Amino acid sequence: MSSTAIVWLRRDLRLADNPALAAATRACDRVIPVYIHAPGEEAPWEPGAASRWWLHQSLHALQDSLRQRGSRLLLRTGASLVTLRELVAGTGARAVYWNRRYEPVVQARDKTIKAALVDQGIEVHRFNAALLFEPWEVKRGNGGPYRVFTP
Repeated sequence: MSSTAIVWLRRDLRLADNPALAAATRACDRVIPVYIHAPGEEAPWEPGAASRWWLHQSLHALQDSLRQRGSRLLLRTGASLVTLRELVAGTGARAVYWNRRYEPVVQARDKTIKAALVDQGIEVHRFNAALLFEPWEVKRGNGGPYRVFTP
């Protein structure tokens, strides 16, 4: 039986050095890359004009790279959780992979999405693709987190 996974791409619009994409391709027979346009979910930090231009160019470049490898990028607009659930139902995917983002509003959304998908019986795999260390891995000598930064 073949396994299918969805890779939810956000700002990590690249094939090289993409931990979520690499893990999905190692673990599953079929990988479906998807970008969900939901800028309202990032309020009050919705993308500005320069970010939207970058996104447009990056999505085109990614689509071209995927086509050269015999794949394609699914583009969707709407609420991320609703869209992911629809994609899971429509493709038979048993897992969703993504790379973490660290903005507080996005972290809260991702936590909700992860819990909802896991409750649905879908595996969720999240990866660090942008930082040398995860914020919760950096500890003081006594094992506690840094609280105040001084010069």
